[in-house]
Amino acid sequence: MIQTAEKSSLLRELKYFGDEVEVQGVLSESVIPAVRGEYYAYSSEFTEEWPLYVLMKCKANKVRSITDAEILGREANLLFLFGSPTEVQVCAIKTAHASSLLGNSINGESFGETWIAPAGIAAEYFYELRSQKDVTKLVEICRAVYSKREVSIALKPGEVIAMMTDIGKYGLFLVKGVTPTSIQIDACHILL
Repeated sequence: MIQTAEKSSLLRELKYFGDEVEVQGVLSESVIPAVRGEYYAYSSEFTEEWPLYVLMKCKANKVRSITDAEILGREANLLFLFGSPTEVQVCAIKTAHASSLLGNSINGESFGETWIAPAGIAAEYFYELRSQKDVTKLVEICRAVYSKREVSIALKPGEVIAMMTDIGKYGLFLVKGVTPTSIQIDACHILL
């Protein structure tokens, strides 16, 4: 299943059958945690209004507004930072909270740790891993770059980012496109 954003910011769940796409319905705004051992592959578009990235179940909308952060708690993982006409960045939710990027009224005590680092793999290899649902290699890549983790990463098209959480989520996302106000990604993740 693939998730994609439409111009109206409504997200729909899609299934791909060769060249045909079947719309399955609007994704849920509910908090639907990832299921242990279930592999997720999807595409998403994040914007200035919807910059919060949550690694939840595929039926859940992974694109959220900052106002959802406190409700999401440990399910909130990353924040895309817009503002510079030439640069979009991503940072962990705890970093965003500590830097007051989520606003002063949000209590961040329920946020978990998320680590990010450049994955050091080519886009072609990312798509191969994603389509083959190769969990072993996905986890190996995330663990291999853990020591190179960064507080925030400036993103550019074609770059693959690895992410890990303290509760056992492992994931990769490929930056497909970047504008000053949006970013499109292809991603996969699993909760072990």
